[in-house]
Amino acid sequence: MVFGEKQDAIQRIEEEADIVDRAFCKFREMQTEQDMPPSDFAEAKKELRRRLDKLTGELDRYLASEYGIDANKKEAFDKWRKTHQPFHWFAEFYGILKAGGFDVIIGNPPYVEYGKVKKNYTLTKYKTESCGNLYAYIIERCFDTLSNNGRMGMIIQLPIICTDRMKPLQKECLEKSKNIWFATFDDRPARLFEGLEHIRATIKTSQKGSAITRLVFSTKYNRWYSDLRHQLFDSLSYSNVSAYIIAGAIPKIGQDTAKNVRLQITNFLPIHDFLINLPRGVTTYFHNSPQYWIRAMDFAPYFWNERDGEQISTQVKTLHLPSKADAAVTVAVLNSSLFYWWFLILSDCRHLNMREIENFPIGIDRMTDTVKTRLAQLTRDLMADFKRHKQRKECEYKATGKVIYDEFYPKHSKPIIDEIDCVLARHYGFSDEELDFIVNYDIKYRMGIEEPGDEEE
Repeated sequence: MVFGEKQDAIQRIEEEADIVDRAFCKFREMQTEQDMPPSDFAEAKKELRRRLDKLTGELDRYLASEYGIDANKKEAFDKWRKTHQPFHWFAEFYGILKAGGFDVIIGNPPYVEYGKVKKNYTLTKYKTESCGNLYAYIIERCFDTLSNNGRMGMIIQLPIICTDRMKPLQKECLEKSKNIWFATFDDRPARLFEGLEHIRATIKTSQKGSAITRLVFSTKYNRWYSDLRHQLFDSLSYSNVSAYIIAGAIPKIGQDTAKNVRLQITNFLPIHDFLINLPRGVTTYFHNSPQYWIRAMDFAPYFWNERDGEQISTQVKTLHLPSKADAAVTVAVLNSSLFYWWFLILSDCRHLNMREIENFPIGIDRMTDTVKTRLAQLTRDLMADFKRHKQRKECEYKATGKVIYDEFYPKHSKPIIDEIDCVLARHYGFSDEELDFIVNYDIKYRMGIEEPGDEEE
């Protein structure tokens, strides 16, 4: 459809909308009239439906042109209508949208990757298209049809608040909400939907309005056992995290003590400022799939497969620091319960990415020699303890044959990790309450469950 044709189509739609508006107003007036003959009321309702159907037809033709379909070619137009099943909120809910939109929208949208349905149904002009999941598009549409100050509640997947892929959806939510709340839930040891597949979930509730005065609230990353399920929602605690949002992550904080910890570390320089590129520097290693513990080492963990021989696992990533002292300090910090908490509040809680590492406020430049020396010693102790409790595992994969690797169990080294956190508490100036919060964070889940091995082929 060329420009002139589009202008004509828009004009026809506006004219039909005006006629629909008059028919709608007449129908509303008749609803309140006394002694209205049923036949007149039925006829008014029929006329309104006829006008809405005509408006829908014009909207179909216009929308088809946006997909490159010529509505004058009946076969192609009919096929497009069958595959895309266009739904026009403006026509189907004319009275509601004319009045400003829905007051409340609640839902549990499908968690389906767009790529799985794109061959049958394609989208155009969605700001969230790159998010790649249908729930993102549904939330965007909900904001479009929600009235100002209207409320929305959605149960969706955890990544909405903690992955770079969902940045467009995060932007949409933040820009169109006056206030917004996020409650997040793990799927282990218990899950939000018992009997269904493992889903790490977020319950998002929001009030539509100007972002100028926006407030953002979040809970911690909630874990629970099945016998405490009945207490789960009563125990939720939200904290204002508006000041701590970073690109790709809305922090899962929840408690005032946690917010105090976040505030205490704010003004220290991030790890990013101390990293260097190869070939210079000292190499450290970390496993990128933690769940209850971070595994960082000053040595390359043993890994061998039948196809390629001994090498570094694809799940082990590297960092490069300018000196052995800085490398030892960084290894200590990454293994700390403080960093584990940082990982949980910012990440998808399954994958440790460079975003979480680079943004962590380590402040090596402000560390005293005493702190650096003690952290270096604790790193040596921790590495020795890792090796003492490691197990060498074997498994088989079709692609690579036999795989042999070392698996580490940091929970056996918790006393050393606690010492690291005590040293870091002095570095950051934590109170006794803040240190206790970090040392014991999620302790019953971390100490009660072994993290399974998860090595690549």
